[in-house]
Amino acid sequence: MANFIDTNINQTVLMDINYLDQLGTNNFDYYLYSLLNKPGFLDDFLGRYKNHKVGRKAYPPELLLRIIFCAYYRGITSSRVIASLCETDLKFMALAVGTKPHFTTVASFVSKNTQAIQELFHRVLLVCDESGLIGREHFAIDGCKLPTDASKEWSGTHDELKKKSDKMRSRAKRIVEKHTSDDSSKNSDSGHRKKELQTIDTLLKNADKIDKFLGANEKRIGHSRSKREVQSNITDNESCKMTTSKGTIQGMTCVTAADDKHQIIIEAQAYGVGQEQVTLKPMVEKIKNHFEGDVFSDGCVLTADTGYCSEDNLAFLHDENIKAVIPDNNFRLRDPIFSESESFKKHKENRQATRKDNKKTRKIFGIEDFSVDLEKKEAVCPNGKMMMITSHHFDTAQGPHMRFRGYLKDCRECPLQAQCMKGDVKKQGRQISVLIEAQRKTTHLDRMRKVIDSEEGKRLYSKRMYTIEPVFGNICSNKRLDKLTLRSEKKVTAQWQLYCMVHNVEKLWKNAA
Repeated sequence: MANFIDTNINQTVLMDINYLDQLGTNNFDYYLYSLLNKPGFLDDFLGRYKNHKVGRKAYPPELLLRIIFCAYYRGITSSRVIASLCETDLKFMALAVGTKPHFTTVASFVSKNTQAIQELFHRVLLVCDESGLIGREHFAIDGCKLPTDASKEWSGTHDELKKKSDKMRSRAKRIVEKHTSDDSSKNSDSGHRKKELQTIDTLLKNADKIDKFLGANEKRIGHSRSKREVQSNITDNESCKMTTSKGTIQGMTCVTAADDKHQIIIEAQAYGVGQEQVTLKPMVEKIKNHFEGDVFSDGCVLTADTGYCSEDNLAFLHDENIKAVIPDNNFRLRDPIFSESESFKKHKENRQATRKDNKKTRKIFGIEDFSVDLEKKEAVCPNGKMMMITSHHFDTAQGPHMRFRGYLKDCRECPLQAQCMKGDVKKQGRQISVLIEAQRKTTHLDRMRKVIDSEEGKRLYSKRMYTIEPVFGNICSNKRLDKLTLRSEKKVTAQWQLYCMVHNVEKLWKNAA
């Protein structure tokens, strides 16, 4: 008979271990331990502790940060799981020095130290700069849309939410009326009757919740020029309902800026907007605050994708004397390498065919299909009908325009309506605005088109991809971050910055080894 080592696991063993030895030496955990133990590195966290005379002993900030950072490094965001690991995982037991923080302690530490976490992000960034990991030659900005701890079912404009509340009360009223009309008492205690009473209670509570929200919050106005109302959210009114490649989510846009030398993250913020254009200005200001002097004065180039391109943003960058390369939406179509490529055309067709919202783009007549005589102030539509002039001098950033509009009767009876109008003809006919070429102005968008179409502009913009995209790949794929577990911009920003610090500390460790 073979002789085997005893495999009985039902036995108690006294282990003689040293917590520091469990961390090892050349790994992320040990480097993080050494970094957080620097004198004065965590002073910003000490202000909220008031137990120097009374109260129980608190968990030190460096202990909680160690277990949180190492959990995020392994793709774990749940505070319950982190607390459990401090009891079952030897590495986490070493990081927590044998203590067992409650999951509420872990969760509240992140949500209540938002300002201190921002200061810690700045300190880690300074360490990266002192280590020579920031080149200051090329910064790239981009955003990543992630769901937060908010429900998209509780989103809507104030009118939509009011209608939802009225529907809930109406449904509850119908159930009550059904009970009143049913004079049979033998089923009064049945499970079905109890379930309906519970439904009534839930409907009324939800309706009261909506009404309370509407009474306490004003309409949420978007950042567009039209200043239209956008959807509010009852669970987190600072989050935004947005469409992504993976469908519609309720979340925030995590805007991040990185340096091209080692992909060090130099700024990270979460914004409750779907359109990234409005985030460029605050991001540039925050980047400047991280560095002494004007970091853009020495020729540092700023790149961003087409989502950040607007006349206002380009004017701001021009006024700040920042060298930037931010292309418009059609820059690929002007490049023969892409516009004449079969793979580019197939990719565009496939992307249109696989859209989650099933929205199909229908091409309609452009201005070039209309016959316009600016001297006579006349315009004829593709169907041969005269159009009325509605504005002789409508000024825009490009210059003055003349506006023409089709007569409502002509547009309603037009056989080319499907090719000319995006929607059904209701209150007015097709409208066109024609630029008066003799008075054309050179806009910042025109200047940027010349930059991006030049060989130098294409070379600089090509750096954007390998500067910022690996950052999101590391955080969202390697670190498995697919959802942020907090609410409000401040708290979500703090959690996003913690993940960005994990990325930066990992870079420090690998370049220090």
